Order: sequence, then structure tokens, then C-alpha cells
Amino acid sequence: VVARVNLSARAVGRGRAAVAVGARGGRGRAFASRGGVVRVAAADDGFKSLNVTKPNIVNNLDGQTTRNIDGKVYTITVVGDDVTVKDKFGQMYPARVNKVAIIEADLTGSVAGANTMSIAGMNFALTPEQVTGFQTRTETINGRAAMVGFVAAMGAEFTGHTVASQLFSPGGFFAGLLIAAATTAASCAPVALNKVTIDQCFPDENAVYPDELLPTFWTPIAEKLNGRVAMVAFVFALVTGF
Repeated sequence: VVARVNLSARAVGRGRAAVAVGARGGRGRAFASRGGVVRVAAADDGFKSLNVTKPNIVNNLDGQTTRNIDGKVYTITVVGDDVTVKDKFGQMYPARVNKVAIIEADLTGSVAGANTMSIAGMNFALTPEQVTGFQTRTETINGRAAMVGFVAAMGAEFTGHTVASQLFSPGGFFAGLLIAAATTAASCAPVALNKVTIDQCFPDENAVYPDELLPTFWTPIAEKLNGRVAMVAFVFALVTGF
């Protein structure tokens, strides 16, 4: 009789545990433990589990660890009660510790899965293949550089220097390289710093921008047309000796 009572008590205990897990799952959070790491589904308020607990980081990982979430690596640091989450580009994200000690972060502003390269120890979410070669982005960058260069060349015309004499002089040659480098850097800065995707960094002439201030003439198509005109005009001035 005693054995049967104990067995029944164990069965009831299992049933209560199952009901407790089911109740938690009904609120949108299903917990599971595998290999000492607790995993939790994304919360409804935008915070996403980073698949690691605060005690695990403090006691076993010397206060810091990394996690790959949706193809992007985040560094998680715990110092006392403070929890910080940032990506390899230094962007920080709001973080918290939920009731079961799992660290969560709001990654809604993160650009996931970016291509990366390193220059002098600095990380950039960009590769040369994305902004070189015969493609729309390259034409946009060249057009911007041509517009700046053409305006600068026309300004120097008032001093009696032709475009050819400006370009092939030591100062003019390095000035041209500086304009090209500055235009490329300014055009690619948002994507290189992983703030936006490569497609968001360069405007699409087929897209609709409802919030643009000057929709009549300040458009991607107008920029591309002006860039082409500037490139042709600059070459024409160079060839003709204007």
C-alpha cells in the first residue's frame, strides 16, 4: 500500500510539472534545458533571447561571451547588475534579464548577416565587390564624384587653369584622388558602419519614397541623370582643353 501511495504521489507530481510547463507555454514562452543552456522564444515586445543566462556568464565565462543570433555575432558583458549587448561595430542594444535569468536584447535596430572586412583593425560591414565593377552602385558613386569634381574644375577655370592642366598637375591629381575617396567614403558610410543594408544605402530609382521633401526633382533618377551629365561634361572639358 505504501509503495502504491508513493507511486501515485510521483505521478501527481509529474502531472503538476506538466501543467506548469503548459501554462508557461500558453503565455508564449516555452522553456527547455539542453546542455545547461536555457533557451527561450522571442518575447512579444521585441526583445529576443540571447540563449545564455546571467549566472552562466558570471560564474563560468568570466563575465563576457559572444552569441551568434540570426547570422550576426553579439558580445554580452555582465558587470555587477549591468548587462551590455553590442555588435562588432560597437552598436549597443537595450538588454535585460528575464525572470529565469536569461539575457534578452532588443535587436530590432540590428542589420543582420552583413558582409564584413577589416582595415587597420577596424571592422566594416562592406566588401570591395559590393561597390566596384559595373553595377548601379558604382555608377552612383562615380556620378557623385563627377559632380563634385566638375564644380571644382569650373571654379578653377576662373584662375585661368584648364581642366587638363589641373588634373595632370601634382596638386590637381591628388585633389582628384581625394575627391574620389571622400565621395566613396561618404556614400558608403551608413552601410560600412552597419546602420543600414547595402540596398538601403543607395536609393532605388524604382522605389517610392513618400516622405521625401522634394519629390519633383530631388529623386534617385535625377541624381543618376545629373551624375551622367557631369561625367560626360568632365571628360569633354578634359579632351577639348576647356
